[in-house]
Amino acid sequence: MQKRILAMLLCALMTSSVLTACGNGASAETETTGTVSGTETEPAETEVTRATTPDTLPDDLDFEGTTLNIYYFGHETSAQYDGPAELTGDVVMDALYNRNLSVEDRLNVKFNWVKGSDGWESYPAEVMTLLQSGASDFDIYIEENSRLFQQSIQGYFFDLMTKPYIDLDQPWWYNDLMEESSLDNSKRYFLTGDICLTTLFGASATFFNKELFINYFGDENALYEQVMDGAWTMDTFMEYCRQIATDLNGDGAYDTNDLLGFRYEQWGIPNYMSMSTGIEYSTRDSDGFPVLNIYNEQSLTWADTLYKLLYTDNMAVQGDKIATFEDEKSLFLLGQLSTSHELRNTNFGFGIVPYPKLDETVEYTSSAATANGCGVAVPVSASSDKLDAAYAAIEALCAQAYRTVTPAWYETALKIKYSDDAIDAQMVDLIYETIGSPFIMMADKAIGTGSVFTYAVYGAASEGTFTSYWEKNENKFLTSLAKTIEDYKALDVSGN
Repeated sequence: MQKRILAMLLCALMTSSVLTACGNGASAETETTGTVSGTETEPAETEVTRATTPDTLPDDLDFEGTTLNIYYFGHETSAQYDGPAELTGDVVMDALYNRNLSVEDRLNVKFNWVKGSDGWESYPAEVMTLLQSGASDFDIYIEENSRLFQQSIQGYFFDLMTKPYIDLDQPWWYNDLMEESSLDNSKRYFLTGDICLTTLFGASATFFNKELFINYFGDENALYEQVMDGAWTMDTFMEYCRQIATDLNGDGAYDTNDLLGFRYEQWGIPNYMSMSTGIEYSTRDSDGFPVLNIYNEQSLTWADTLYKLLYTDNMAVQGDKIATFEDEKSLFLLGQLSTSHELRNTNFGFGIVPYPKLDETVEYTSSAATANGCGVAVPVSASSDKLDAAYAAIEALCAQAYRTVTPAWYETALKIKYSDDAIDAQMVDLIYETIGSPFIMMADKAIGTGSVFTYAVYGAASEGTFTSYWEKNENKFLTSLAKTIEDYKALDVSGN
């Protein structure tokens, strides 16, 4: 992975066009056209960009006006970016509208979008009621990824890994995330990728104040170079935080009124950072099922590091991370790509880099809140005569979002264009390439493992508390996972 990421960045530099078909593991392809030189025809290569990346759907698909009923999460952000849209003059909304319309025209289908509840608990309850009833009302569900995981292991969805028209080798699918999002890793009961912008929104992003960085450390390119060299680690991050600490009011104490490395609250930062360290908190057995590997040397190192970040060396204090960043009292803001929506009032230039990783032996992982973004699934109760249309529509929607919707959001929310070879664009490309989610976070609602580091470290009186926390809870987690796997194996999901 790490070599692939660096190769991708080199591709971006060489072509002066980031986020092209080099992304998500796809190689830069070219189209060959004929040019005449003398009496011979010589091939001329034309770069295949993100906007022109082809899919593998047949050109002659025609589903004869089939209506596909899509039930989508009514929460404000998901309803706005994962579902239907209207032409409003907003670049992203117009791109979504045109994406949906173009797929309808291409496949000769009609989308009937039905909005569900806007509650994080009430919408999954609505979906479960429909799934348990065996109702054929809906052909596609759009729901929070961790909820789809929870429902998928109960046998309610089709395995999409081998269904017609779905091509998981394409760059618009977040395969690293999906590999961690399956109980049986030979199957894919739900998919996530550019089809739902909210998963992209949850990708880890560290914003930094360029002016402060230059004033204290010199050229910001030093930080970018550390990222590209794989040296953007927790130790590096902590050293910046220690050095930036400034007692602005001279009262001899560091608090919300002073300049510090970053601010945090109970849930966001401990959880987001823990899921984005690059540590693998589980392995797979010979049958492809997860085995928890939470308590190990790397995890113990991370738990102690998290304690240091929160409580030692004046690196941070608890507080409003966005407000203090905008007030130029925090060098870093540890958020997600969607945090850019809230940074419209800054009076300074800021840069974007991934979250720091634990050390140089692991890879960057952009997993802050991706489990809370949405994915798609096809219920086993869906009308059988509409299944092929549903599969083709999922692939086409995701592909077209990759080509047009995601670029539109980048250009408006992040002020970054794909044709721009600026270093910040390369950093966003790296974040996009490393979208994932550790199994323990994706399975949190099923086995309760997603907040182990927050529970163990937040508010602790000293380092070393993770060991006692794990000793108290290990049996509960192991038993929960074993029971989940046992129940799953007892299901007849072979035909799904």
